[in-house]
Amino acid sequence: MEAYPFPQFSGSRSQVHAALYTNVTNAAAVRKRIIDAATASGPEGEAARDAVNFAYIDARLITSRLHLQTAIYQAMLAESQDSLRTRTVHSEIIWALNPTNNITEALRRYGISDKTTVVIVVSMDGASEDKLGAGIIGTLSPMDELERLTDWTAVRKGAGRAVTQANATISSNDGSFSQSDDQEDVPTRRSTVQSSRRSRIRSSSLSIPAHSRNERGENIGVLKSVQLHARSRHAFAPQVTPATASIEDPVPSSPRPALVRRNSTSAPPPTEEFDPTIPAPSPQSSRRSSISSPALPPTDPAAPQTVEPPQPAKITQQPPPSPKAEVSHATKKLINARDSGDSSRAAAAVREFRQTVVNPSVREFNAALEALQATRRSGEPLNLMLDTYNDMLRHSLLPNVHTYINLIDALTARDNEVHIAITALEGRIKHRMLTGFTEITSEAADRKRIEALRREVNFPTAMTLFEAILSIGGNDRLTAHTYTSLIRSCANHGNIDAAIHIFAQQEQREQLLPSPRNFTELIRVYANGGQLEGAEQVFEEYRAALKRGEVHIVWNRENFDTRRNSLLAWNQMIETYFRFDRADKAVGLVQEMLDAEPDKMGLVADPPQVSTATFTTVLTGFCQTGDVATAVVWFDRLLAQKNTSKDPYEPLGQALRPDDVAWTVMLDALAVKGMVNDINRLFVIRLQEKGADIHNTHRYVVYAANMAHLAEMSDEHFLWSLDFLQNHVLNTPKIKIKHRTSPTADIASAYLDRKMYDKALAVISAYFSSWLVASTTSGHDLGIPPPIMEVQGVLLKFAEKLYEVSQGFLPYTVSMELARVAGTVRITLPSSYTPFFMHSYGLARASNTLPTDMTLRDWELLVMAASELEQFADSPNAPQATVPDYAFQGLVSLLRDLATYGVTFGDMNSTLIRTVILQLTQRLGMENFIELCNETGFTSIVDKPGRVADALQQAVDDPTDVSSSSDSGYASQSTGAEPPLRVDGYLSKTIQDELRRTGLRDEDRLTSAIAKFRMGVEKERAPSPNTISLLIQNLGRAGRTEEMHYAYSVAQRVLAGLESKKEWQTEAWFDVENAMVIGLAHHGDVESAHVHRMRILQQGGALNADAYGALIYNVKDTTDDASNALELFNEAQAHNVPPNGYLYNNIISKLARARKADYAMELFQQMKALDISPTSVTFGAVIGACARVGDVHSAELLFTEMTQAPNFKPRVPPYNTMMQMYTTTKPDRARVLHFYREMRKVNIPATAHTYKLLLDAYGSIEPVDIAEMSGIFRTLETDRNVSVQGTHYASVINAHGCVSKNLPAAIKVFDNMSIAPDNLVYETMINVLVVHRRADLFPEYINKMHLAGIHMTAYIANSLIKGYALVDRLQEAQEVFESLEDPPVGVAAPNNHAPHSPAEVSPLVDQSSPVYREPSTWEAMIRAELGAGNRNGALALLERLKARQVLFVTTLGPTNNCFQTIPRRSLQPD
Repeated sequence: MEAYPFPQFSGSRSQVHAALYTNVTNAAAVRKRIIDAATASGPEGEAARDAVNFAYIDARLITSRLHLQTAIYQAMLAESQDSLRTRTVHSEIIWALNPTNNITEALRRYGISDKTTVVIVVSMDGASEDKLGAGIIGTLSPMDELERLTDWTAVRKGAGRAVTQANATISSNDGSFSQSDDQEDVPTRRSTVQSSRRSRIRSSSLSIPAHSRNERGENIGVLKSVQLHARSRHAFAPQVTPATASIEDPVPSSPRPALVRRNSTSAPPPTEEFDPTIPAPSPQSSRRSSISSPALPPTDPAAPQTVEPPQPAKITQQPPPSPKAEVSHATKKLINARDSGDSSRAAAAVREFRQTVVNPSVREFNAALEALQATRRSGEPLNLMLDTYNDMLRHSLLPNVHTYINLIDALTARDNEVHIAITALEGRIKHRMLTGFTEITSEAADRKRIEALRREVNFPTAMTLFEAILSIGGNDRLTAHTYTSLIRSCANHGNIDAAIHIFAQQEQREQLLPSPRNFTELIRVYANGGQLEGAEQVFEEYRAALKRGEVHIVWNRENFDTRRNSLLAWNQMIETYFRFDRADKAVGLVQEMLDAEPDKMGLVADPPQVSTATFTTVLTGFCQTGDVATAVVWFDRLLAQKNTSKDPYEPLGQALRPDDVAWTVMLDALAVKGMVNDINRLFVIRLQEKGADIHNTHRYVVYAANMAHLAEMSDEHFLWSLDFLQNHVLNTPKIKIKHRTSPTADIASAYLDRKMYDKALAVISAYFSSWLVASTTSGHDLGIPPPIMEVQGVLLKFAEKLYEVSQGFLPYTVSMELARVAGTVRITLPSSYTPFFMHSYGLARASNTLPTDMTLRDWELLVMAASELEQFADSPNAPQATVPDYAFQGLVSLLRDLATYGVTFGDMNSTLIRTVILQLTQRLGMENFIELCNETGFTSIVDKPGRVADALQQAVDDPTDVSSSSDSGYASQSTGAEPPLRVDGYLSKTIQDELRRTGLRDEDRLTSAIAKFRMGVEKERAPSPNTISLLIQNLGRAGRTEEMHYAYSVAQRVLAGLESKKEWQTEAWFDVENAMVIGLAHHGDVESAHVHRMRILQQGGALNADAYGALIYNVKDTTDDASNALELFNEAQAHNVPPNGYLYNNIISKLARARKADYAMELFQQMKALDISPTSVTFGAVIGACARVGDVHSAELLFTEMTQAPNFKPRVPPYNTMMQMYTTTKPDRARVLHFYREMRKVNIPATAHTYKLLLDAYGSIEPVDIAEMSGIFRTLETDRNVSVQGTHYASVINAHGCVSKNLPAAIKVFDNMSIAPDNLVYETMINVLVVHRRADLFPEYINKMHLAGIHMTAYIANSLIKGYALVDRLQEAQEVFESLEDPPVGVAAPNNHAPHSPAEVSPLVDQSSPVYREPSTWEAMIRAELGAGNRNGALALLERLKARQVLFVTTLGPTNNCFQTIPRRSLQPD
């Protein structure tokens, strides 16, 4: 701890103490303690505040002791002069560190957050070291550590008053003026290669000719030139307008009255291009004049942002409050919400204010707008803010300057966010085109999003508000930040005239000097407007003004921000020269900067010294103009430098090594130009750089560049390139296994194109080996593997191309390796490949070149394939007949080979052995078969009791078809045993009408339809394949699987009869297979559904949206349902499947349950961009996603959008979701009851879950209201439509026992239940006992649970572990933990959770079934060990957990066969 003397102050203020703590691990707890103390009341509150009466500062943003001491001094000075701007002198220190007047921003930036790890604690009251560090878990460190801890990247985002010493502020009742605009962000640095396109110079621009100054004979400022030009144009050409609207907007033809004073001497009057969305009040109206606004429709969150204008009518403008006016209670709440920095809290406070305050004032509305603006998160829509403004007009209140400033700042911020978002989306589209890698969204969705963003009218609206301020004489109350934000928006839109108009108003303010940032944005305005001459003149005027001292400079010791902004101005001018193909002038500026000397007086040097960003700008410029060769020369020279800088804007005055942005620019440009040698050379250098963090995007660009030019390479270069891509680009820890899938397939395909089969298969085999490791083991860095269904598709496509290119004639080693890999991922290769596989074996056998390392599994694969071909041995159409000089001699010869090579046939799969016995006894006869067994030594298969008898009995039962047990599962082929059926159109119509028939239960309709179907089949007639598909889907949904398979078999006979109509047959085949996917998925047989899915994909087709939706809906009981569902959705998009609402609803629901709200919201926006109307189901899912992650504000907006949608049909889930959010995520009983009332308004009856939420609202949210809860329960008991469930009793027991701490009352409720307790009730009761530390009662209730036949769950076990640990009975806690088991790999622990839907019935679980641990069980036990001081025990558990943490995916069974002839289920070992 250090003490800083301040002798000029008396008492405790004469010495201030500060301490630095590093490695802080409980910042979240400290922050919560501070917040709780601030809101506590009474003596306890005073004591709590005294305990934290210090300044807690994020040390990463403090650059030195002097920096800290300056802020402390400013705070004490303000206190001594009674001019504190915050509540305490300690919070004043944090305010003094911040560059703006916003205390919320100060606390957010310089105060501690939940993730802070280095903290400075400052005390003004002479606190001891122990008191200063009370409650902080960390290491007390010397202040000398500050230099090492400072995060300059965070610091450069805006230095504060203590650094800048900028404190010139002018305040008024409605707004404040601050000279500093340091809070502006650094412009986005271009990292994508763009085409060098020059904008057309507009004929109506206000450029400033250079000769105008020379004729004057004096050095006038930019503004004075603009004023003269604008006044002359106004005087002599009044019909020309200054064009303040966006350059993309058409100019309206009808004129309107000017909104600025006619006698203005500096600003051109606005004309018809200023078409205000919010017209300002007339300047002639008196304070008592009145206006009114009609009622406004609610704001649609998806609609372009706008606000409603006030119209002339009858209301009185309220006079501004006097300086001593008492602040209303509503204003105080809004201010507190603003200062909290919590956007959800601010939104809730504003909604409460609008709903409860009857006669609000302008001041209160301004406080509401300020709270929303101060806490708004980047990217958040302005709906609530604009709704609040419109509500202000509805209350007949006239906005003032403060109102308009808040709105302008919000609109310009939003406009800049839209500009950045559009740039990012366009960059994503270009990057997708460059690399071929796609994200979750499609290009069409990205373009729709861009169109939607461009429809927003933030900039025109902000300009209209600016005019409104001018019309009421409020220009002198605008801040520098507002002017700069407006000019920045002008630059984004390339609107030169609007920028001139704004700058003219700024220069009227004598106390406001333009900042370097102003000039930077003006240069950008002219550049985007297509006028190089204007940009040059602004740049020259900036340099001249800097020399005259007419630029606002932030004076401080380091002068960092102004130097940076000056550097930005020069970099912007360099970029502008490149955009206009003036590379010579751009390089000339760089040379000036290289020759510049640092200003030893601490002033802003002109020119500034170069930084890394300067060279990145040069590289980008050359690349954009297409001169990539010159860019490479510059880049190579930069690579030769030794020094670099972590801060791209640090002016070091020398050439520096390229930074990450420069690498991105260079690699992208080389890829676009196809300069593969250069891109590989540079990337090798990048790989060799020590400590280089190579982005995956760089790897993708290098990969794409090489793959695009493989055809041009020699074989030597080709091999080097692909080896380089595999070993140095793709197969690195940075790129996880799921992202290697597509590139690996492409590389293997490239090898196949050059007939390098062994290398192609080696690539595929290596990938699948890695996939298997990622799927079945832990401790790797491969990440979560893709689902098995995805990798199966990759292998099938590879196999198809392999056999196509080779025409089937492959080396045996390649064929066998392919079979092995197929077995790894549990797929059966098409039976047409089998003869070629066995032919390759025959050739290798004949040439005696069989590998010596063949395993039993390899031989088993050969026997399976031979068995499949055996059924066609005597047929003239046998598959092997298509292979010239077929070398394989049949199944009998293979058995002899087994004996020759010492392979024990009897050790193979028993079902396979029975199949071989069946085939050979039918072919050879029993005696010859036994003789063959004696010859080969395989007598054990004959000696085993029952085996031959079973096979012979099967032959007797079905002597005509031995292939029934050898279905390869790949093609639906008619056996020819039954004749094709004739399609009957009348029968089709009859069955369809039956399925649509009203007045019957679904079950009865289906029974009638299947009866008519069977009658038709008996008469050799059948409905159309389309009708059969419809029937299959309905049977699957109803769980009538036998009838579904019967319908499927009939469909095969119908398809066989369509041989003469190939197009119809093909379409019908896909339709039937698709129907089987839907039917099987709805029945819950997802594995079988995927078999039919793979059939469709193998034939080059794709499922429809309903089938993908059904598969996604039934992805459950895995450890990563959302990822598996997302893979299916991505597959649908990859196959260009037209999506529908059902598909979107299911994928959004899966993502919502997994708390992946960002993905869910992105798909929700994509859905709307595709003009698919969201339903109540969709809204319910996406609202649930927001609720699960605590995004209350977004949930509220979405709920409002849902209820106002034209197709809105009230459903209970969204209302219950909102109630649950305010019951658990953000407890607020009033909001729970609000949504319950809204639900009742639309005549939705309460469900069992609704009652549970109401019980929790009164029983778990403080203050608890037991009487109201009991009333709800009585209402539930009398509701005939809802039955009382265990979850209701659980809520009541929890309220009494856990919340109210009334154990007897909880026991009484349990003992008097009207229904049998379920596991949830027992879990709640055990929790009550834990709260009361009554572990002695555990055995009693566990015994009751066993007697009732209730299966133990992991969550009950968790409570028992916690309860035993609390009373120091660790051994019993350990016994409970060890009595549980771990679930199978890749499967979510079964029998612990309630059903997904309240309508589902919990399955009955045998009490003897194992109880499987959940992740929370491990956590409970580790906490118990640590609580007992048993650190070694906790570490041992962690080691077990580490070994247990397998990346869960579908696991592999024992039947990993490929050329399979027997049903998969029959191949399980005995």
